Amino acid sequence: MTKRLFLAINLPLEIKARLADLVLKLQKSNKNKPIKWVGEDNFHLTLHFLGDVPEEKISEINQYLEPIINNFPTLNFSLSNSISAFPDLNNPKVIFLDMLELNDGQTIKLQKETGQALERLGFEIDTRPFRLHLTLGRVKFKTSLQIPNFSFPAFALQASAGRQNSEFIIHSIDLMESNLTPSGPIYNMVKQYKFQLL
Repeated sequence: MTKRLFLAINLPLEIKARLADLVLKLQKSNKNKPIKWVGEDNFHLTLHFLGDVPEEKISEINQYLEPIINNFPTLNFSLSNSISAFPDLNNPKVIFLDMLELNDGQTIKLQKETGQALERLGFEIDTRPFRLHLTLGRVKFKTSLQIPNFSFPAFALQASAGRQNSEFIIHSIDLMESNLTPSGPIYNMVKQYKFQLL
């Protein structure tokens, strides 16, 4: 048996609620556009995608990742008010909100060190520059066809504006399983790795 796994930062419930409110506003201003919006339960920041992993390899993953993550302090973030897209807003494939790091680069360091550990285990890790982003929606079709007049009005950003109200603390990193279904992915936690207790 295999599990489709990824390593992620899961978000506090209140932050997920703010993102869901933002997505609702974007959805209303982009009616009849071929965008699959992310559900409230599924907002997260992906550190690494591992793919289909044999269940017996999970214990080895734990042995490599746990001591690395245990050595990091808790991480602090804030939602930005910057909506963007991959590859860009003129031809969006993935629509996202930037996440601001308040940790002097610790998240980038964590992503790099866990990636190096996973490479030693034989996983192929994405080597593109890591960008802290929260996926809000994905274009449903896989062509170069553009979405006309994608709208991200200023009022929608009210859900994420204001750094003080958007700051949050993360205490752990999670190894997650993704089960793909016709209505969208369902995520389940496989293992939680806690940060260093100060």
